[in-house]
Amino acid sequence: MNSWKISDFVLIGILSALYGVLVLGIGALTVLLSPAMHALSPALIGVLLGTVFLFVVKKIPKFGAITLFAAISTALFAGFSGMMYVPFVGSVTAVALIIDLIASRLSYRIPVLAAGYGLIQAAYVFGGAIPLLFFLDQEMIRWQEAGMDMERIQKFVEHSTGVFLAAGMGIAFLGGFIGIYIGKRILRKHFKEIA
Repeated sequence: MNSWKISDFVLIGILSALYGVLVLGIGALTVLLSPAMHALSPALIGVLLGTVFLFVVKKIPKFGAITLFAAISTALFAGFSGMMYVPFVGSVTAVALIIDLIASRLSYRIPVLAAGYGLIQAAYVFGGAIPLLFFLDQEMIRWQEAGMDMERIQKFVEHSTGVFLAAGMGIAFLGGFIGIYIGKRILRKHFKEIA
C-alpha cells in the first residue's frame, strides 16, 4: 500500500491538470467581476474543488500525494495565469508538504484534511500577495505596462494586503475546510473508509 505505482503518478498528473485549469477558470471569472471578488476566489475554489483534493488523498493515501498534487496544480495555474514566481508556488507547496507530513501520520482523517486543505487555500492567498508585500513598486510598474489603469491597480493592492489579506486568508481557510466536508458527502458512496 505504501509503494508508489505509475498509475498513482498518472492520476495525480491528470487531476492536478484538471484542478489547475479549474482554478485558472474560476480565478479568471472572479477577476472580471471585481477585485474584491477575486480576492475571495481561493475560498470559492476551496468550496468547489475540495472534492477533487479529497479524492486524490483517498485514492492515493501515501506520503507525498498531497505535496505532489499541490505543487503540480499550483505550478500549472501559476504558469498559465502569468503568476509564475517561486515564492507563490513555493509557499503553497511548503504548506502542502507540512500538511502531507501531519496527515500521513494521522491516517488521513477528514478533520486533519479539512484543516490542511484550508491552510493550503490560505497559502494561495498569502502566496499571491507576496509581490505586493515585498515588491510593490515593481508590481505596479508591471501592471501599468500590461495596460491596467492606476485606479484598478490601487483597488487590487487594497484588496490584497493588510486587513483584507488577513480576512482573505481566514475566508480561504474556511472555504477549504467546508470543501472537504462537501467532498466527504459526495465521495461517501465511492469510498467506504471515508471518515
